[in-house]
Amino acid sequence: MTTSAGMPRDLSSIREATRSFIRDQVIPLESVHGTDLHHATELRAELQAAARQAGVFGPQIPVALGGLGLDRTGQAQILEEAGYSLLGPHALNCAAPDEGNIHLLDVVADPTQREQYLVPLAAGAISSCFAMTEPAPGAGSDPSLLATAATRVTGGWSITGRKWFITGASTAGVIICMARTSGDPGDRHGATMFLVDPDHPGVRIERSIDTLDRAFYGGHAELVFDDCCVDDDAVLGAVNEGFVLAQVRLAPARLTHCMRWLGVAQRSQDIAARRANERMAFGHRLGELGMVQHMVAESEIDLTAGRALVREAAAV
Repeated sequence: MTTSAGMPRDLSSIREATRSFIRDQVIPLESVHGTDLHHATELRAELQAAARQAGVFGPQIPVALGGLGLDRTGQAQILEEAGYSLLGPHALNCAAPDEGNIHLLDVVADPTQREQYLVPLAAGAISSCFAMTEPAPGAGSDPSLLATAATRVTGGWSITGRKWFITGASTAGVIICMARTSGDPGDRHGATMFLVDPDHPGVRIERSIDTLDRAFYGGHAELVFDDCCVDDDAVLGAVNEGFVLAQVRLAPARLTHCMRWLGVAQRSQDIAARRANERMAFGHRLGELGMVQHMVAESEIDLTAGRALVREAAAV
């Protein structure tokens, strides 16, 4: 096993350290704080400090930025261990959307943008959001319907539009905003990514959106960009190349979501198996009933298949 920087690592020791950290230090905090992280700034800082102390902070973050620098196959194992608690990915700074944004900035950002945004984001000093999704008829599952527009002004761009279900928006130290700089909604070109400071007078949080999920730092918000003027140096990557460059983030982020979700699924399976072994009904443990055995076994098969598929995809 090697890191992305070519340095040999003992993946098994990192995995065991992560597993111990999650079970011994993170899970006990669930009963104290719950798993509502929407505005849990102090808890997030506490978790990340503990992860650093345990030597498991930033498994996917390059070594030069203070992380462990694991490649995708290594990440598959460690992010699953982190996902065993909903607090775990935040402790290791490998939770969405920051995990994907760190990777995007590492690949695409220029030196000034790296220093201003990537360095503190990788360190956990700030968080971030990726503002692409819009109310209908704007960009949803089809990003080409992007309606938020950025028009040329002297020295930069003016962004106007509305975004919603933007994870992490209320606590973000930087907004990565996708806006259309050419073409019309439905065109599969003409998007540009912009780095926007959240305290910019041209952007505001319209509302926090209630969701069943409470485990993402910063919650999920609706953002309004109203003549939000940014300089040319706010462009991330290249003008009109946003759809292509966004795949640097979006494609691998689909896989890392699955890595973390495997951890949640394994935790659920362990809870179910323990309950089946403890709960008595009609004179028997639930686990002695054929129907319950079948359900637990089916879940185990699905977990094993899902894990194999994720690791195979990570190795490609």
